[in-house]
Amino acid sequence: MSTLSSSKQTTIVNAAFLQEVKDSNYELWATLHELRELVETNETGDSCRKFVLSLEHLRDSLALEFSLEETYGYITGARVLRTDATGDAECTRRQHGALYLQLQEICEQAEEAEYRGTIARDLAELMEAYAAFDSSFLAHEALEARVIDASLGKSIEQFE
Repeated sequence: MSTLSSSKQTTIVNAAFLQEVKDSNYELWATLHELRELVETNETGDSCRKFVLSLEHLRDSLALEFSLEETYGYITGARVLRTDATGDAECTRRQHGALYLQLQEICEQAEEAEYRGTIARDLAELMEAYAAFDSSFLAHEALEARVIDASLGKSIEQFE
């Protein structure tokens, strides 16, 4: 891990709180699992309404998750020695907004399709958009896990 002296305000993680926030949000993880199953089965019919409701629930759960993570898991404005982990912490915190907006757009499209009565026709496209979001979210979670591990002094070699 490289360090550079800097007086720039940075973002660091409070690893214990960030991990606790993640571990305690069962609804978020259950909703993600439910949506992944819906996308994998790719069925129409009753799954249209369930998909839209699950998206809405995920959007709300994710807003709460990101809010709690940013409140308790990230510390911005700290003056510390710059490390690779602080750069990643800034990156993961910034990803929250982009991920939320990506999910919000999918929700709006799904709600509009349901309102217009085109949800069955548009479902495959919406599920594809959700799958792209899910892939981005999984990449974010993996990076955030590495930031947590780095903050706790764990190295990649410990996990191999």
